[in-house]
Amino acid sequence: MISKEDVKKLLKEVTSIRKEISILRSELNELNDKKESIFEEKEKYSKEIIRYISEIKKLKRERDDYTRKVKQLKAERKKYNDELKNNSEELKDLLKKKTELRKKKQFKGDPRNLVKKIEELEFRIETEGMSFEKEKKLMHQINEIKKQLNEAKDYVDVFERIKFLKKDIREKRKNANSIHKAVQDNAKNSQEKHEQILEISNKIDELKKKEKEYFIKFTEAKEKFNKINDKLKENLVKMNKYNEQLQKHKIKRKEEHKEKEKKTLEEKSKEVHEKIKKGKKLTTEDLLVFQKTIADDSKTKKE
Repeated sequence: MISKEDVKKLLKEVTSIRKEISILRSELNELNDKKESIFEEKEKYSKEIIRYISEIKKLKRERDDYTRKVKQLKAERKKYNDELKNNSEELKDLLKKKTELRKKKQFKGDPRNLVKKIEELEFRIETEGMSFEKEKKLMHQINEIKKQLNEAKDYVDVFERIKFLKKDIREKRKNANSIHKAVQDNAKNSQEKHEQILEISNKIDELKKKEKEYFIKFTEAKEKFNKINDKLKENLVKMNKYNEQLQKHKIKRKEEHKEKEKKTLEEKSKEVHEKIKKGKKLTTEDLLVFQKTIADDSKTKKE
């Protein structure tokens, strides 16, 4: 059994620990609120980062689509430019050949007018009423023109080819210019998307710094929270231990008190029995002792 001094020390220790536990719990509540507030702030930046990353992925898809389009259009433009180069070289050669043929054949005017002239003469023969001699003369003229036309066949072929190439070059150049503009537009859009990506990436870098800052604060608050929580647990264990000792002491004191009351009752019971034997008058206290003795005897027998 512990001494009264030890009991006093234990009670004093329990009171002190209870006070400290109350303070620690209050600190824990404040720290928990602070910790959660910091975590919410960190999460705010984390969500912003996730949102921006999602936006960057979308922009990258759009940029890559434009870049692929530029690549396709450049290939198409190159095809047209290569064809234009070949056509231009062929046209240059044909123009030179046309000049040479014209000098060689010594044509007067455009050979294509010969066809027109033949058609006009044939129309006159068919529609005009003329003498045989005149018709014969016109037929001779037609044959002479056909002879000239036959001699001009190479020139006409070159001329028609030149005409075709010029038209084809105009169309190809028009298409090439149109594709070139599309290349520029898509390249511009791709560059704009890329610049947006860089701008958002810079924002993400800044947000990550903030996120890291609040994560460090959260970690520090959590560590402090855990330390105080561990200290609180230690104090609770210590208080339970002291309370257990005090409880044992209380039970022991109660048992001793009960034993002491029992002995006192037995002694008084003997005195009452002696008084009864001697026929002495019983006091109210004696009667109460007598009743208590009878009640205890009856309880003992039942047990």
